[in-house]
Amino acid sequence: MPQGTGTLTSDKGRVLGQFEVEGSQYIFVGNLTGFGQSFSIPNADVAYESAEQLHKQSEDFEQLPVQKDQIQLRLKNGVAITGGFDMPFSDGEVKKGTNVGGGGKWLKL
Repeated sequence: MPQGTGTLTSDKGRVLGQFEVEGSQYIFVGNLTGFGQSFSIPNADVAYESAEQLHKQSEDFEQLPVQKDQIQLRLKNGVAITGGFDMPFSDGEVKKGTNVGGGGKWLKL
């Protein structure tokens, strides 16, 4: 599965990702539900089958559990954004069984 690299940040449920994919810059803009903590992932990866999956139409995330040191966001079209938080959360900040949902869309620069 091809991969691109970049960054992912979230503030109050709004998420912004910037990735280099096949020599082009892509921006992911969306929202998270079920997890309101702000975070930064300086070394995020995006995995996809085809760059055509990174399109402007909105896609929803599959409901996935959050871990205190990393996150995986998987869009229903198969694209996955993963990475480790720059500062892990405490057990109190990430309760066991907390699932993240939401969605977003891609922009190619």
